[in-house]
Amino acid sequence: MYNSSKWQAVLLISVFLVALCAGSAFGTAVQEEPAMEAKEVTLRIFARAYTWDQDAPWEVAKAEIQKRHPETKFTFVEEGFGWADLRAKFLTAAAGGNPPDVAQVDIIWVGEYAEGGLLTDLTDKLNAWAEWPDVVDSFKESTKWKGPSYGTWLNTDVRIMAYNKKLFRKAGLDPNKPPEDWNQLYDMAKKITSAPAYYGYGFPAMKDEETSMRFFAMLYSGGGQILTDDMKKAAFNSDAGVKALAFHVKMVEDGLTPKSIVSGNYMDIDNAVFQDKFAMSYMTKTLGLAKKLIPDLTPEKFKQDFGAAPIPKAPGGEWSTMSGGYLLSVPKGAKHPDLAWELISIGAAPDAQFKYTSARGYVPTFYSLMKRPEDYFSVDPFFNVILNSLPYAHFRPGIPQYTEISAAIQDAIQAAILGQLGPKAALDAAAVKVNQLLAQ
Repeated sequence: MYNSSKWQAVLLISVFLVALCAGSAFGTAVQEEPAMEAKEVTLRIFARAYTWDQDAPWEVAKAEIQKRHPETKFTFVEEGFGWADLRAKFLTAAAGGNPPDVAQVDIIWVGEYAEGGLLTDLTDKLNAWAEWPDVVDSFKESTKWKGPSYGTWLNTDVRIMAYNKKLFRKAGLDPNKPPEDWNQLYDMAKKITSAPAYYGYGFPAMKDEETSMRFFAMLYSGGGQILTDDMKKAAFNSDAGVKALAFHVKMVEDGLTPKSIVSGNYMDIDNAVFQDKFAMSYMTKTLGLAKKLIPDLTPEKFKQDFGAAPIPKAPGGEWSTMSGGYLLSVPKGAKHPDLAWELISIGAAPDAQFKYTSARGYVPTFYSLMKRPEDYFSVDPFFNVILNSLPYAHFRPGIPQYTEISAAIQDAIQAAILGQLGPKAALDAAAVKVNQLLAQ
């Protein structure tokens, strides 16, 4: 007779055993499965060396991108360069088919790099970026070359005059009344100079872009310009240009500036203002530089010993300064373009840009940050001088030939300072070279 209870019991025991075995087998399989290895990504960054000196932008960006991608093990290859070397190293790496993932690009190189097919078109990524509407319109436009945008701003800058109040006081000058025009600049420099211990005025005349930039500020003040409006011919050898260069030649001839300005690095001259060697010079940063040279310098002590003012204008001329700055871009051929853009979008966002620009005395490019001047005053008591100079700022022509144009002008400035050519002859010779470049 069929005993249903007995067979049901046997069936339940069998099912249990099968399930137990299956569970054991499954459990063993889970335990034996190897752990998933983290994905490894190396991001190479080419940037100016000084950008690594503070947490923003790079340390901030690196920490955040690692936080966003815990499954990825990032290695960051950080390569820092001077201005000329940054361009040379980038062009060499790109030509060799091994560009970095992120490149800091001087705004004057955009045309050259874009024409050479060396930068990734970031227009779509920028338009989708939540921070893009906050970027000042004029700066948005300057990221473009013939339509597409090739990066977003790390910072901009303007040149102002920094001066040493201690040397002003020693000469019997009012430390709160810096010169407003070239005549006053000359007179004050003459009263201050006690060569070779210290000089009234410092100006770079070595072969460096900063030599051109500071000359251009004075060129524009006298009513001149670098190129004609159509950018087809040189215009810097105008009467305004000759007067600006002649002023500097006279400063050297009269012993108010040493002839040694034709050599070394322009930073030597900037540093010398805060080392009591030059009373006045033009630069893009004041407190940030002084803090690197003077231990435990506070904003209050800085304001007592040093000052900042607009660049003195040509007699009867206009206020003028030069503005520059850098984009962060993704080169063509980058191994990790999407992650490179993500790193840029963090490092160049408003929070990081505030930390970076306030630390170095640079100028932000976001509307939201320009509306917070008081936050900059707390770290740089002369930040109002920077902001007030913005309406008078000029930009260099962003054309592919610009680097060679600037080199010709640097040669002319140096030749005039050394007395090899007069100011007009030197600038005319540079104009011939520039016109040949532009005609090609």
